[in-house]
Amino acid sequence: MDDLRKAYRVVVIIGLALMATLLIYAAIVGILDRDPSLIRNAPTLPGSQAEIIKFALIAVTVVIFFVIRFVNALLLKANGDAGNLSDARSRQAAGAPPELGRLTTAAVITYALCEAPAIFGLALFLLGRSAADFHLFLLISLFYFAVHFPKFSQWEEWHRKQQGR
Repeated sequence: MDDLRKAYRVVVIIGLALMATLLIYAAIVGILDRDPSLIRNAPTLPGSQAEIIKFALIAVTVVIFFVIRFVNALLLKANGDAGNLSDARSRQAAGAPPELGRLTTAAVITYALCEAPAIFGLALFLLGRSAADFHLFLLISLFYFAVHFPKFSQWEEWHRKQQGR
């Protein structure tokens, strides 16, 4: 159980670090929104094109919500068939025992997918100069982190199932 707790702590630190990048994105948008002269010469999209891209990115963002669940289900299959390739990489990266590799991999992939909407928002801001669009995607990203951030109780339950197989 100590190995499980250690692996979970490492994954939480990784998750918090990725969440901290959201603050960096917000600071970048804040600075550029306050002083547009910094990006005055960068190309922008007309409003209608920016709107089309925004709605396409919203659709992708909705799909990501379900992709996170699918990827987690696939990687954390109770029978142990999925994730064998990722186990070795995860153990090396996190120092976790073999049975914890899939948990670590699933969590890091989840974090990356949770951060994607904020990156979309940043790109949309740079293309269309609308801070409101960025803030919308930032809120979606924060919501994804809140919903999908792994809980230690979930890890314990999955670990018990793996030990009982």
